[in-house]
Amino acid sequence: MRAVVMDRPGQVEVREVPVPFIGPHEVLVRVRAAGICGTDVHIFRGEFVPRFPLTPGHEFSGEVEAVGDAVRGFRPGDRVAADPNVYCERCYFCKQNKQNFCENWEAIGVTLPGAFAEYVAVPDASLFPIADGMSFAQGAFTEPLSCVVYGQQRARPPLGGSVLIFGAGPIGLLHQQLAKRNGAGLVVMVDVRRDRLQQAKSLGADHVVPAGDGMEQELRAVAPRGFELVVEATGVPAVVENAIRFVQNDGTLLVFGVSPNESSIRVNPYEIYKRDLRIVGSFSLRKTFQAALELLAQRAIDVEPLIGQRIGLDEFPRALQAMARGEAPGKILVQP
Repeated sequence: MRAVVMDRPGQVEVREVPVPFIGPHEVLVRVRAAGICGTDVHIFRGEFVPRFPLTPGHEFSGEVEAVGDAVRGFRPGDRVAADPNVYCERCYFCKQNKQNFCENWEAIGVTLPGAFAEYVAVPDASLFPIADGMSFAQGAFTEPLSCVVYGQQRARPPLGGSVLIFGAGPIGLLHQQLAKRNGAGLVVMVDVRRDRLQQAKSLGADHVVPAGDGMEQELRAVAPRGFELVVEATGVPAVVENAIRFVQNDGTLLVFGVSPNESSIRVNPYEIYKRDLRIVGSFSLRKTFQAALELLAQRAIDVEPLIGQRIGLDEFPRALQAMARGEAPGKILVQP
């Protein structure tokens, strides 16, 4: 079969590799749609925790091609999506239902062969059926949406409250839609790109504000006391540092974007103390995949406008480079 292969950081190509062997509790999935994620860019740069050589790809959906001897509940032809995280369910954190900190964690597309390929092997425990009316493109959004669901569960946006989001990429736009669904009274989006702000407005943002000169003045005009929840979805350390200033007293900053692992920011601990601030992280997902599937199946979250390109495997290296340069028009879906 054909697959994307990264032999080391900075090197990516498409080549022939063997079709994955599946064990008794594994399923062979024919990939129909796989999204390129910012994490894939970090892997390409060697900034994350991959195991090279690697076929990346952790946001995907497809059809069951074959099942292992011990698999029950799935059969060839079933339409599925997959939580790429593989947990041991035996370690200290798994036994506390904190599987995203599994001490024996593996992940499809990060430490295990991923979905930028014609076929991928998936543990049956990681598979979820997708509704008949759901497209494979929607199915590929289940993983990023499940991460957003987990982030907002941790941040607990108040009913009727005010939410500010930095970064109108696909993740920021998922946060925006979910915040509205969760009952936010005011949702404001900030981004450097005017086209992204226009999209945010079309998807329901109450206000959109261009980053740069005049941003603070516009934000203070909209919310003089700041915002009850500020979501940082860019992964840019300077944005994280600046975002704290816009959190309302007794408010929350959700650090959601993935910053480089060697980065740092300056924070005034007295300000955190004096203003009762909460700074909340959100790593991956935790048993939120089914909730994301339900949101997509009920069309409570609209992901079709977030798709910028649909490409084949051969176009992957070029598309990844464009994404690394910040030039991607939206979510890029690979359709092997």
